[in-house]
Order: sequence, then structure tokens, then C-alpha cells
Amino acid sequence: MAFAPYETHTRMKKNCFGILEPVFQKKQLKTAKQLDLILAPLVGFDEQGNRIGMGGGFYDRALAHLISGEYRPLKPKFIGVAHELQKVTELSSEDWDVTLDAIVTETRFNYFHHQEPVPD
Repeated sequence: MAFAPYETHTRMKKNCFGILEPVFQKKQLKTAKQLDLILAPLVGFDEQGNRIGMGGGFYDRALAHLISGEYRPLKPKFIGVAHELQKVTELSSEDWDVTLDAIVTETRFNYFHHQEPVPD
């Protein structure tokens, strides 16, 4: 997964999933590691920062570096965007699932405090 710049005047086109995305040149693309923040829509979330996406693992693969080291890198911050009614009590997770740093809904912003060892 790569990320393209977007501004209000950016021309858009439908991708292979029928989702509008910016028209871009390859040299404009960024990797997740180059970003400070990623806002991601989701289907469901719990209070531990687990999430259910749209199925496909695109974000998990793009953000795999967040779970592969001894500590969680400072960026990008991974924030889910949802409605409060999408909250569930508990979601199961796999080793490759990247947890959210925070969730924003119509009623709150919640930062999840993941236990992260401090690097030397």
C-alpha cells in the first residue's frame, strides 16, 4: 500500500475497488514509514485498540513495521475513524494485526496506552 497526496482541488478517479483516489505520479507516493499520521476507516473496534477493517489486510501489511521491532516506532500514529455504535466489547486479534494508537468517533477521542518498552 502506498499513499498519495490529496488536497481539495486534487483530481480523483475510481480504483479497482470502486473507491475514489487521487490521480498521482509514482514519484509522489509515500510509504507508511514516511507519514506522521494515518486515519483509517473501520468496521469495528474495542477498547484495547483492536479493529476490524474491510478485510484484505492492506493496513496491516503497510504498517507491519509497527509490530516487528522491540518497541513501537513513533510514526506513523494509526488512528481509527468510526461511529461509537461500531464499538464492541472484545475482538480477537492475530499476531499480524496492527492495533490502533487511538480512535475518534462522533463523541470522543480515545488514545490507547499500549505498553511499549523505551528504546536505549
